[in-house]
Amino acid sequence: MNYLGACKCKQWKLRVSTDEALVNLHPRVCDCDYCQAHPSAIISASDMQIELLGDRDNVTVDKNGDQLAIFYRCKACGDFLAVGCEIDGQLRGAVNSSLLDQKHSLGPSVAIQPRLLSASEKMQRWGKLWGKLKG
Repeated sequence: MNYLGACKCKQWKLRVSTDEALVNLHPRVCDCDYCQAHPSAIISASDMQIELLGDRDNVTVDKNGDQLAIFYRCKACGDFLAVGCEIDGQLRGAVNSSLLDQKHSLGPSVAIQPRLLSASEKMQRWGKLWGKLKG
């Protein structure tokens, strides 16, 4: 199934493909300082394909405290689009479900605390949970 979305200013569009029904995807809300400053609720599935469609000059790229994850935000409106990390030579990631047109069809949110995990635990977890990110 394909799902679409966009940031507030529509400079960036999102296209998400997955075999998983939205009701089975539970947005994860992180309590780290970065995610609290850039509110989001991310979703992913190992089969998910995430495409960020927009002008490369109109994206801000940040890294988190341990420099593992790459955060993509729209320069114009500041919306957090997706998070990614290169795992086994492939860019993997999760998308901000708050930007999806069908966000109300998602399962209930869950709180997460990845800051409590070691770098290797994060990489192992992301390798299992995150889909492919194209941008």
